[in-house]
Amino acid sequence: MLRTVLGALLTAGGLPAVVVGATRGPSLALTVGGALALLLGTVVLGPVAAATAVRVLGAPLVRLRGVTGALARRNAARNPKRTAATASALMVGVAVVTLFTVFGASVKATLDDTVARSFAGDLAVTAPAAGAGGSGVSPRLAPALAALPEVRAAAGLGRGVAQVDGRGKQLDVADPEQLAQVTDLGRIDGSLADLGADGLAVSRTEAAARGWQLGSVVPMRFTDGPAVFTVRALYRGGGVTGDYLISRRAWEPHRVQDADTLVAVALKPGVGLAAGKAALTRAAAGFGGPQVQTRAEYAESSASGVDMMLSVVYALLALAVLIALLGIANTLTLAVHERLRELGLLRAVGQTRAQLRAMVRWESVLVAAFGTAGGLALGVLLGWALTRAADSAGTGSFALPAGRLAVVALVGVAAGALAGLRPAARAARLDILRAVAAD
Repeated sequence: MLRTVLGALLTAGGLPAVVVGATRGPSLALTVGGALALLLGTVVLGPVAAATAVRVLGAPLVRLRGVTGALARRNAARNPKRTAATASALMVGVAVVTLFTVFGASVKATLDDTVARSFAGDLAVTAPAAGAGGSGVSPRLAPALAALPEVRAAAGLGRGVAQVDGRGKQLDVADPEQLAQVTDLGRIDGSLADLGADGLAVSRTEAAARGWQLGSVVPMRFTDGPAVFTVRALYRGGGVTGDYLISRRAWEPHRVQDADTLVAVALKPGVGLAAGKAALTRAAAGFGGPQVQTRAEYAESSASGVDMMLSVVYALLALAVLIALLGIANTLTLAVHERLRELGLLRAVGQTRAQLRAMVRWESVLVAAFGTAGGLALGVLLGWALTRAADSAGTGSFALPAGRLAVVALVGVAAGALAGLRPAARAARLDILRAVAAD
């Protein structure tokens, strides 16, 4: 009773915290706290849901395997506490993997949407690949590329940092007029051409949050001291550029890093991507050999870090599956030992060795299916919540990678089938007379 009350309290507190943290604010701290409470509550309430869940999951098995399937379902549901305890390791592992799979897919979808929505150029020039040297490209590269006969416009995008109201903010640094030709900043209130040495362009979201409008004075503090800027343009945020944009002329007195993170290039009409890419590659060779990519290639490379993260997560899945496999195998071995007399009677009334092996294997599969189904449901919910909570600008995309989730489900269930092989073989080797005579 105490366990049920504790689990209900954790779940009742965690679920609203997850939803509110994801939709009202959003609040990443509230979402993470609610997720932990919900995860603990789900594990604690496992025995309450185990019997019903196993009966539901095992219903198709009864139709497919008849008496053998019915016995497997009944055995898996007869001890809910043991079933839940056995499946909990797999459930937690699957939940964590599902969470990061959904979150990773959503991050990649957001990056793709961001490039498609705000990158109006044809090619992107970025720093050489990791290990090739440098963390950016020379700011002299953009003017050199803009002078090529194949290029209509080229804008270098640098990064800076300044304090606004005591909090560090990232600044985008660019030639405003060139930038407007290679990125889509949406409707612009004011004029980027008027930024000059003390002008500031701000995203509408940030301006609304701080109560700024055209003409507002914004004090900033750089590493070399304070400076005062005036808001001269408002644009749509959430794209290639962030919330703050200043001109190179304004950044020059405070510059601490002489490098651009990206040069966006728009080709002249009639110039093909292949020809333009070749021309840019030749021109950029004298600047350290940066990468020249199409929009699609740039979006894919931007998401490469997500794929690396998912590789680590899938390695954790393999470890979780191994631990769960050992747990299920040990539990079934114990169950076979406890049910020696019952198994002997089944063999005595006509159950074959093959049917007995199948019964134990299917029992193992049902336990794994219970853990996998719970982990998938919990992981999708928490993945959605984390995606929403981390999207403070409200411009992110939620993606549900059905193919990868199907693979996770298959791996979880397959782990159950593998875990049941040894206990099933042991049960099938039992001597009928000794089993019937067992205490």
